[in-house]
Amino acid sequence: MLVDKIIQFENHFAELQANVVEKPYGRIFYDGDNPLSYDSNHAYIKEDFDGDWDLAINEIIDFYRGIAITPRIYTFTRSKSMVGMFLEKKGFLKQIEGLSFYVQKNKKFIDRDRMIDINRLHLSDATELSHFGQELSEWGYKSLMKALGNNNFYLFGGYEGDALVCMASLYKQGDISRINDVFTKSDKRGKGYGAQLINFITEFNDKTLHTVSYLYANNPIAINMYKKAGYEEMKEMVRGCYWVE
Repeated sequence: MLVDKIIQFENHFAELQANVVEKPYGRIFYDGDNPLSYDSNHAYIKEDFDGDWDLAINEIIDFYRGIAITPRIYTFTRSKSMVGMFLEKKGFLKQIEGLSFYVQKNKKFIDRDRMIDINRLHLSDATELSHFGQELSEWGYKSLMKALGNNNFYLFGGYEGDALVCMASLYKQGDISRINDVFTKSDKRGKGYGAQLINFITEFNDKTLHTVSYLYANNPIAINMYKKAGYEEMKEMVRGCYWVE
């Protein structure tokens, strides 16, 4: 099932931008150079783990506290997470994300003429990315720098003349790809640059990667744009974030 594939994808997505410690119960992701990135510093516990959950959780807590990072665990499930319910009993705080996941079930092109040149960005373009402005946080920039070393990660930049004005990323694993980092500079919004990037990615995905793509969003304007490109909400999937101070 597509939803199960995407849940699996999300459970392991952090390996793109973090170091990984493999455990019988799951994985611990961490990047001491980027402590503000929750996505780079959290653990994943298998829902069907049949070992000692207390031991696993205590090990995770000790690991993150040992590197001065808040212990955090993500869950991605179809419904209520067994792991999440156990963490709550152990005193973990929780946040069930308000964002929604969308999958491109029917590929469409948004009615926009191409007004920008779109190219794949590499580590050599780091200086341009560092000047992207408030749209890209310090921890977001560090995550991108880490991800750019992966051959299955594609970062596309849209140029107005010689100026980088927007960007979006695509990460491929098997027959699934995830869109992320969709940004347009604040003074360049309203020109349809984001839609042009999504059109480019739809074509690239269709002709080169041959994958089903998905993304997450909570901005109504962005969601409307994604729907025009054939993205439909996956209501079956729930993301939870649990942490302990």
